[in-house]
Amino acid sequence: MVISHFPAMVLFAFLVSVVFGVIAKNTTRERMIYGAKSFVLFVGIALLIGWLMYPFPRP
Repeated sequence: MVISHFPAMVLFAFLVSVVFGVIAKNTTRERMIYGAKSFVLFVGIALLIGWLMYPFPRP
């Protein structure tokens, strides 16, 4: 099974966000909110960095 870059990044962001949510907050509601924010930030920042790198030539 070969997974491309974007699905791998989304999977990584999801798994790390779940762990962050579980270890960082006390109540279930806070965990869900923190995990969702972490996921959105992971994916958003990765897309922003990818967009900024797009104009540069690849070797």
